[in-house]
Amino acid sequence: MQNFIESIVEQFGGRYYGSKEEKAAQEYVQKSLEEFCDTTEIRSFESALGAHFEALKIFVVVHLFLIFLMPFNYLLTMGLALLNSLLFIGHFVTYRHCLDFLFPKKTSYNVIGEVLPELEIKQSIIFAGHIDSVKEFKWWYKLKDFGIALTVIASFSLALFGVFSVFAFFFQNSLATSIIWWVFVIISPSLLVLFDMHGQEVVHGVNDNLTGVALSFELGKYFSKNRLKHTKIKVISFGAEEAGLRGAFAYAKENKALLLKENSLLVNVDTIKDLEHLCIATNELNTLSFFDKGLIAKLKQSFDAKGVSVKTLPLTVGASDASAFMMNGLPALSLIGMTTEKLDPTYHTRLDNLDNFDPKALEKLKEVLIHFVEEIDSKQ
Repeated sequence: MQNFIESIVEQFGGRYYGSKEEKAAQEYVQKSLEEFCDTTEIRSFESALGAHFEALKIFVVVHLFLIFLMPFNYLLTMGLALLNSLLFIGHFVTYRHCLDFLFPKKTSYNVIGEVLPELEIKQSIIFAGHIDSVKEFKWWYKLKDFGIALTVIASFSLALFGVFSVFAFFFQNSLATSIIWWVFVIISPSLLVLFDMHGQEVVHGVNDNLTGVALSFELGKYFSKNRLKHTKIKVISFGAEEAGLRGAFAYAKENKALLLKENSLLVNVDTIKDLEHLCIATNELNTLSFFDKGLIAKLKQSFDAKGVSVKTLPLTVGASDASAFMMNGLPALSLIGMTTEKLDPTYHTRLDNLDNFDPKALEKLKEVLIHFVEEIDSKQ
């Protein structure tokens, strides 16, 4: 797995979604999958790849204008502020992409490989990660935890100003309205971290998420040599995850009927950095996706059987490709391997490189997932 990751980084460097580097890396993954998969394919899809983050500029500009407008027209401010807050929550926070129509579509790619079972297919298990990496979150790199704090403050400011505008409309001359308005004014500089979030450097994305792609690749290779009885294994390298889960959304939407027919389960692997922080997500709050407790329990049993410690925790910020499946009514699980209690300095920064990569967590997780799949297959 380490050699696979190193090869991609050395050949393609950072792989911004929709870029030639992302496409070239996906072509490399497909060619590598051909060595052991029964079938492989690379599928293009079109989506408004820039919409998820570029829309933040719109929300910020409207928000600042409305702060200025409020003392002059409370009614107009209330209407526009409610709309701005709701669109921010719907488009950005919950990944509903409701402003995509404002942005041009661009092309990205998913790569799919299949390993067939020895007998009749009764189910399929998908192992997946995403190939793309993001432009550096420069304020997180420069300001560390303070950069995260500013991002949270700015996000809550956008989300809550609509609520405040209703209060202000009904209590226009109150002291409370004046005080709260000044609070929004004082914290408004924090919005810079949303308006100008990204630097120019595309991070290497070793942990996030070549680890997921490499582990999925390795599991496909293992089961090509150790065929299951009734379980088809799919290996997917999703594109444009950092653009708002675009590759997973495209694949889930296009193949929903087949995935349901095949009794498919996605095991999404994302950012496996630290052995001590391996975690099964119980839910992803941004997208309101709650994973099946029975599936979580089965996966936890495999961790216990292999003597590997794991936490079961909610993912309270952001989302993974597992959410794209859940939002389309398709079963999924989400695995991560990075602390959720504070900002890991490598996350979405230039430090996510080969110098900060440790393969031990991948090796242990490979053992766990092999046990998980073999146990499921044995019950068929």
